[in-house]
Amino acid sequence: MSDDFGRRERRARLLIAGVIALGVIVRLLAVRAQGFPTDVGTFQAWAERLAQIGPSRFYEPGYFSDYPPAFLYVLWLLGALFDGEFLRLAIKAISIPADIGIALLAARVVWRTAGRTAAILAAALWSLQPGPIFAGPYWGQVDAVGTLPLFGSIVAAGSRRWWLAGALGALAALVKPQFGVGLVVIAAAAAFEFIREARLRPLAETVGAGAATTYLLCVPFWGFDPTRIAAELVQLVRSASETYQYTSLYAFNAWSVFFDFWKSDTGLVFWGGVLLAIGLVLSVVPLWWRRDTAMLLACATLAALAFYFLPTRAHERYLFPVFALAVPFAATRARALAPSATLAVAFAVSLYYAFTRYQQYVDLRVPDLIEATLFSRNGQIAIAVVMMGAAAYLVWRLVRGDARLESDSAFSPPGFASLQRGRWVLPAGLGTGRLPTRRDVIVAALVALTVLVTRGYRLDWPRDMYFDEVYHARTAFELLAQREPYEWTHPHLAKEIMALGILAFGDDRVVAHEPVPPTGTPTALVVGNDGTRVSVSNGVVAVQPRGGAAASRAKGVDAKALAIQGDHVIAMTDDALIVIPFAEPATNAQLQKIQLPFSGARSLSLAGDHVVVGGPSSLAIYASLDATPTVIPTPTIAVTAKTDGSEVYVLDPQGVVHVVLAETAQETRALTGGRPGTAIVYALGPNRLFVARADAAILDVYELETGSHDSVPLANARTGTFSTGATALAVVPRTDFLYALDDGRVVVVETHGTSPYASIPVTGTFLGVDGEDDKLVVAGPSGSDLIETGRHALAWRLPGILFAALLAFLLVLLARRLFASAVLPALVGLAVILDGSMFAQARIGMNDVYVGTLIVAGWYFVVAAHRPRRSAALDILIAGVLFGLALAAKWAGAYALAGVGLASLAVTARAYERGRPGKGGPLDLLALRGANTALLFVSFAVIPVGIYLASYLPWFGGKTIPYGWNLIELTQQMYWYHSSLTAPHPAGSPWWSWPFVLKPVYWYFGASTGGDNAYIYDAGNVVLYWAGLVAFCWCAVAAIRARSVALAFVVFAGLAQYVAWIPIGRVLFFYHFFTVLPFYLLALAAGLAYLWETGRARLVVGYVAAAAAAFAYFYPFISAQPFPGSQAGMF
Repeated sequence: MSDDFGRRERRARLLIAGVIALGVIVRLLAVRAQGFPTDVGTFQAWAERLAQIGPSRFYEPGYFSDYPPAFLYVLWLLGALFDGEFLRLAIKAISIPADIGIALLAARVVWRTAGRTAAILAAALWSLQPGPIFAGPYWGQVDAVGTLPLFGSIVAAGSRRWWLAGALGALAALVKPQFGVGLVVIAAAAAFEFIREARLRPLAETVGAGAATTYLLCVPFWGFDPTRIAAELVQLVRSASETYQYTSLYAFNAWSVFFDFWKSDTGLVFWGGVLLAIGLVLSVVPLWWRRDTAMLLACATLAALAFYFLPTRAHERYLFPVFALAVPFAATRARALAPSATLAVAFAVSLYYAFTRYQQYVDLRVPDLIEATLFSRNGQIAIAVVMMGAAAYLVWRLVRGDARLESDSAFSPPGFASLQRGRWVLPAGLGTGRLPTRRDVIVAALVALTVLVTRGYRLDWPRDMYFDEVYHARTAFELLAQREPYEWTHPHLAKEIMALGILAFGDDRVVAHEPVPPTGTPTALVVGNDGTRVSVSNGVVAVQPRGGAAASRAKGVDAKALAIQGDHVIAMTDDALIVIPFAEPATNAQLQKIQLPFSGARSLSLAGDHVVVGGPSSLAIYASLDATPTVIPTPTIAVTAKTDGSEVYVLDPQGVVHVVLAETAQETRALTGGRPGTAIVYALGPNRLFVARADAAILDVYELETGSHDSVPLANARTGTFSTGATALAVVPRTDFLYALDDGRVVVVETHGTSPYASIPVTGTFLGVDGEDDKLVVAGPSGSDLIETGRHALAWRLPGILFAALLAFLLVLLARRLFASAVLPALVGLAVILDGSMFAQARIGMNDVYVGTLIVAGWYFVVAAHRPRRSAALDILIAGVLFGLALAAKWAGAYALAGVGLASLAVTARAYERGRPGKGGPLDLLALRGANTALLFVSFAVIPVGIYLASYLPWFGGKTIPYGWNLIELTQQMYWYHSSLTAPHPAGSPWWSWPFVLKPVYWYFGASTGGDNAYIYDAGNVVLYWAGLVAFCWCAVAAIRARSVALAFVVFAGLAQYVAWIPIGRVLFFYHFFTVLPFYLLALAAGLAYLWETGRARLVVGYVAAAAAAFAYFYPFISAQPFPGSQAGMF
């Protein structure tokens, strides 16, 4: 019996700690919300003022502050320690320590009189009550800070420590005047002690301690003169009470019912004061007969209720202390629980109503249905009636005999025998797993290989960046080019890995060489998208298909530039355009020649069907070669056009770029900021113009949307130095990559970030783009060098599918370690292969697949530590490294670290509860006589933080530091960026919708001239997801009913990644579910394995076949596989 009794005691302590910890977690999640900016901002301003000038000048005339000094000491400390966002978060978290204190005090009070169960219930009632959570860490108010000393003062008085009661009561009143109700009750009790028992000491100690506390707390603010202190306090309270002269400030009392909220209380305030006085007097009357802890708490509860329901000018939160004072009764007296719970729920609703009235300040909105019903005028009255009714019944019960702390309930903690009754028995396959064998590794490798093959097929399509690749992949190139990173809002490990992929697989090199055309060294060159080369050598125009023989099509054409238009080539001479058909002309055929309106032609370009020619004095635009050109008096060095032919971009000798409408030849604007240049090109993806400067190896870059200008050197540590400016530019339309020819090298530039990151030695002087063959042709006197241009997309995406394969491999082995079933690892592998989100996320250059893989890898080694091949400590250290790498890829890795921390506490508590401290395994903090605490701290705190910090070392002290920030400033900016993303987004979806795949994220659309379309959606396989939700819930129930540690782990690891998204106020997207997905699919596999092990294998086979069919059906929509656009509607 003694062992059972001791275990019950330990369990009760752990449960109290557990519910308080759960309440703290919920509060910490709520802290991140915006809250009420005006209130929080006021507290911030006070904290900063106190830190700057100290308390003596705080209450200077003209400065607004309606709080007495006690709470200001807390703000003073926070203002001295924190600044900016950290100060805001600290202020919003002020109430959390007070909430912990209230829960512990309530549990302690109840344990002594009503036992363990009531103490657990008391702690839970406060910790998990919605009102204190909403009012404190979510809203940003500090009522809990005053409620704690108020509650403590009443308990102290009940214990006959009158001096402590007086001191705490004064402290509470100096936090907020309304918390002075405690002093009223304590003073009344002390006075009754004197009247009835002739004991002066309680009254003297109460008054003396209260006065001394008040004096000492006020001296730093108002000096040593007690009369001044008294006058200042009276003035402060009076000023605060006169600030809002209204019937009810969202307090749901009778004044709100009969006169509505925020109506003038002229003529009513006196009667409200009278009612309050009567209520306070009546609330202390029971102390005449009893002055024990229970009666003191009951009278304090009555006084706090009176302060909310009776006077005018009551705020919505004046009811707050009631719930702490009434918790002991709700936990011990069955008939007090119902009104307390009703009042608590209604109070939370009233706070929600009050908070959302300030829509100009807050980001929380009420659904239209609730606004039209519950929050309508009739609904407001109903809420008030419910609250008044619940309060009246609570008063009745306390007056009628429930003002006691002895339990009158019949329930008690369940015994261990009862916990064993009804226990589920799972099939053997869901029993404890084993170390992976060679067969298991082969299965995992086959799954990983399948992932590589299925995800790797057509990985290089689309060739350009889509969706958030324009942030993540772009930044990978910027890191290579030592440019300031555009995407700094996430840690950058994933981008660094993409950069390595670019270096390893980008294939930026000369891959082939073509000989000099038979006609000789070219003096002009153009390459068609189909690979047709047209060159001019010694006046001979030669046409050469890719890989074919060159054929002469004209002679005596001294062309300076060429352009391909349909079935002919246009040659630009000094003063004319000559049209040369591709087909071999008849011997006596005459070539069409168009005389230019000027001589000295410099540049030739096509703008759709328009032909544009630039010269030293003007620009000529031909709607057709048979029409008279429109001439613009703009001197031209080089000209290019928008891809759709709508605009022409003209570079003049001063470096100004003129934007001209091709159809009307009207100049719409001029882009300035650059220097004289030699060449100009347009890139469609970033919608930018690039100009090569004539006097230096610099690109002038123009944003066409905004007209802004930037100058980017081609030279850096990767490309080398250059002695001259670039002489030719070319953009590959498929990829939007720019190639600049400068000083015998071709410099490769990613255009979204203007990142020159590679240089390739060449011998040519002309550039042409063979689009269909993904080659850049660099022609010169020794022939043409062919540079590969189509591998970049493959390069930045390939590391992602390698990580996806690793994720699949580890997930299969994790399933083997967790469960005995041989089929379960194969099932989870099939789920990974057949899921659309797993497919799409592996193929895009984003960070989710990296952090997801590293989280799974970290958990694998945590599990492995419980049955290590060599050393549990080594597995734990490896897990810490992997979680640190996950954190360095995305902050979602922190959720896994928090999960490990919670798991460690749970394991330690479980071993303690069973009377075996230190025997809980590798996560037991007390293992190795407590030394394991150091190992776990190093593994899951020191190492991850160290890796995270080390991952930023290349950023700082160099060109890649963003905006000159240090790491603290960068972290603040990252947090502010994500927390401020509250505006609705068409692709956004709430957290609860993710398991239902209600809103997949649209990533890409492409259309071909042949009528085919290509799509990419991040969409999960609905067959897997919908059944997965059922399986996940079943795993949660089965983990409890069957005491399955493996199932509990699957649910816990998934929830660790999922729950953290619930309180986040920023816009969320379906892809945020990805780090949950591995464990979600593992839960699905466990559910399927249960069916398999219980003789329903055919059902499992049929289900997998249905999932495969769904994957095949939706495959075109997740893979960019072209299919007829007319069929898109069937999906």
